[in-house]
Amino acid sequence: YNEYKSYLRMIRTGVIYLAVFLTYVAGLYEDQVGLYDWTKKFVGPVKHSLLDRRVLVVVTENNILAGIDIKSGSLLWRHKFTDSDDIVMKPVIAGSNVVTFHKTNRYRHWNVLTGVLSFERNLGERGTLSYVSLSSKDDSILRISSDGISWGVQGNRNGAAFHQFGEDVVFGGFITGSNGDIEGFVYKPQDKGQIIAKHSTADVKLMTIEMQWATPDLKFVTSDDSVAVLKQDIIYYRTIGFHAFRTVMLSELGVNFKVDSLSGTGKSTYIAHGRDKSAVLVIREGFMKAVKIFNKRITARSVATDTMLVVSGDDMTVVLVQLANGYEKETYSVVGEGRGSVERVMLLPSSHNCSLLSSVKMPGLLVFWEDRSITAIGKKENCGWVRDESLATISMATLVDLPASTVLPSNLQKQGNPFIMWVNRIGMQLKELEKFIFVTFGPGFRDVQLELERDSFNLNKIIFVVTRIGKLFVLHSTTGNIVWSRYLDGIRPMGSSNDTFPVYVLRSSSHFPLPPLVAVVASSKDGDSTVLTVLNPLDGTIEHTQTIPEPMLQVQLTRQEDDEFTKILVLLSNNKKVYTYPAHGYKLISKLPLYFTLVYPDTLQVQGLKITGSSVEETWSTQLTASKMVAVATKSPNDAVYTQGRVLGDRSVLHKYINPNVIAVATETANEQGKGGQLDVILYDMVSGTQLYHTRHKHHTAPLHLLLAENWLVYHLWNAKLRRFETIVTEFYIPTSHNSSDFSSLLPYLKPTPIQQAYITPHPISAMQVTQTLRSITNRDIIVGTDDGRVMAVPKRLLDPRRPVMPTPADKQEQLIPYIPQLSLPPIAYLTYNNSVLDIRGMVTGNTGLESTSLLFVYGTDVFFTRVTPSKRFDMLNEDFDYYLIGIVLLGLCMGTIATHALADNKALNQKWK
Repeated sequence: YNEYKSYLRMIRTGVIYLAVFLTYVAGLYEDQVGLYDWTKKFVGPVKHSLLDRRVLVVVTENNILAGIDIKSGSLLWRHKFTDSDDIVMKPVIAGSNVVTFHKTNRYRHWNVLTGVLSFERNLGERGTLSYVSLSSKDDSILRISSDGISWGVQGNRNGAAFHQFGEDVVFGGFITGSNGDIEGFVYKPQDKGQIIAKHSTADVKLMTIEMQWATPDLKFVTSDDSVAVLKQDIIYYRTIGFHAFRTVMLSELGVNFKVDSLSGTGKSTYIAHGRDKSAVLVIREGFMKAVKIFNKRITARSVATDTMLVVSGDDMTVVLVQLANGYEKETYSVVGEGRGSVERVMLLPSSHNCSLLSSVKMPGLLVFWEDRSITAIGKKENCGWVRDESLATISMATLVDLPASTVLPSNLQKQGNPFIMWVNRIGMQLKELEKFIFVTFGPGFRDVQLELERDSFNLNKIIFVVTRIGKLFVLHSTTGNIVWSRYLDGIRPMGSSNDTFPVYVLRSSSHFPLPPLVAVVASSKDGDSTVLTVLNPLDGTIEHTQTIPEPMLQVQLTRQEDDEFTKILVLLSNNKKVYTYPAHGYKLISKLPLYFTLVYPDTLQVQGLKITGSSVEETWSTQLTASKMVAVATKSPNDAVYTQGRVLGDRSVLHKYINPNVIAVATETANEQGKGGQLDVILYDMVSGTQLYHTRHKHHTAPLHLLLAENWLVYHLWNAKLRRFETIVTEFYIPTSHNSSDFSSLLPYLKPTPIQQAYITPHPISAMQVTQTLRSITNRDIIVGTDDGRVMAVPKRLLDPRRPVMPTPADKQEQLIPYIPQLSLPPIAYLTYNNSVLDIRGMVTGNTGLESTSLLFVYGTDVFFTRVTPSKRFDMLNEDFDYYLIGIVLLGLCMGTIATHALADNKALNQKWK
């Protein structure tokens, strides 16, 4: 009996331990990662580039230092720096390390192959802006700052300031000798002289060179161990070690055209640029000579050993020039259709020479294009690659539905011979049957899904994106592969901040045989006109281009459609003139009033306009009292509302205030001490101008992010007093029933009743969006992108302002979650798993044919796509559903039914014979 009690005690103790220490784990199988999501990583437009034997090291406009494999183009490593720690000058290669110099007066050594930080040193605190050069001999440095010249060996010693400069000196540059000596110089326009600091190993010597020919607008051009100055038709130049400038006239060099500018390319080689001609100049044994004159303007160049590669003219002709005698070794063309002109070229090492065309004898090249893409061209088959780095600068994106089928004949809609129509239909059905058999029994299921054809549940779409430089991309939502791309030259973003390309879907893919249409509105380069481009998003065909000779105040897409199901796009110019696309759409909207809301961040003004035909009338205007405007938000035009009320636990109903014409404006006001300040969030009706809601948060500051949907407002801000991030959610209700889905702002004003609650969030965020489904029956998630690159799905139930501190029976009946100030999320809420999306700037959501599923596209420096199911996949079977088992069970039931039916008939017959 005692042994039995001891055994029971051990079991009870084990159960208690399991109950205490056993926790719920939400996880993901490894094979599920990447099944419905993908990530593409980029570095951004290249600002500086260096080439090692195996790695292309780049510094980008996104403050990123990265290493790219020159064989495959894959990203090996990258480091992101803050604006205060940005790289201020071109890095240098020192052995197996790349050395970077930063705003914080530090320089760092990174391993070229792995990107690991080897060490970092402080350059001292002298001066606010430094120019630094590194000696290849012993890693010693020479630094020229605003208050003097200093030197050091590997950063361990910082020599004294040998010379104090005034504010009127101009930094000239560095030149480096083959023995590792460095010369850094500054120019004093008032003295017409040049102060030179010559640094070698452990010594710095100062010397001054008089330049009586100098003028205040001099521009020094350096090229490794020499410096040159162009003045009218004379070039002044000197090499390291010489104490005076030499002089040569352009006519003496055989340059008989007007030279506009001079540029250095390395190896003491210079390019003299004319309007439509160029000359290659070299300095050998202390004297300058011209080795080659081109009848085209050189747009890019690169020097390696004794060979120079130049790209000249608009036809992008590549010429290999022997620097010794100017002999043209090879001439060929670089094809980069739709990528603009060549901005820079680099010669690949001989071990990686290759070509996309094996018959062409040419060296390996790295080509940097105007559209910010990088192309590798080489000799070996399949060794070329392309990186479209402009995808790191996406300005706007939208999801576009695919057509129902790609095998429909183009002449199906035409009325003609019935026999021909019958033949077309039979051919179409045969193609569909062939495709069905291939998808069902063939090995290429994954490839078939990449076709531009809608699937059964409308899960596959195309993502139409516009980048800040004006390049258009269409990505396939299944894999993220580029379907097509097009570079629109001569345009720039709209808006006061020059970062917005409005994109509108004028016609969807549902109107076969008419193609879908997408409109892109942009400003011209000079900002004096507006460019409207209408494209077919399936293949990139430009259907219409229009230049309007004045800038636009606002662009709005109406719900009115013409006979070809094209929605009318209305453009309002600065002169209050109305334009439409299509042009005949003006007749359709001339009798309908249109309401525009203009927001002027510079003047803190919000203005409402009413457009009737060609008449533009101001209906309301308000002047905000604040220091600056920090955020503006409106509702999505595709925001569906399933129910107009919320049923409470006591069976009463709260009626939602559903107004599609709402705009939220957030302003910030700094206090007199410049600390804390306050934030105001105001809601206006865009038609009547009525102020619907106003709240003020003292001791709160930006950054602030707004999100409007249905009857609620969510925004994220910084509490400067308590030093924490907070998320505020406000829901709006009306006291009486309003059983109509057609809301009108022209009806008598009905003030909504707000219900507000605040939550403490652990992360700063950079973007917010809400999921969208077809009917909005599914619970909604708020998608949050954090500053550290994570994407989270926050259920709207957690951000409910009615969460009670002490739940009543009615609250429990309503299934309200008890209020907790801290907003905690389960691990499964992180949509990016253990990955990150660098520099999140925006998000786009879209619906599918499944009510349970919403699509999400996140863009920043990286891009990320996934499917979101806020209420799980209640209308779809799991991917591991056992179809074979259920088939066998159903087959067994059918056979059992047949067998028992036969037995029952025999039994009934036997009963009758008795």
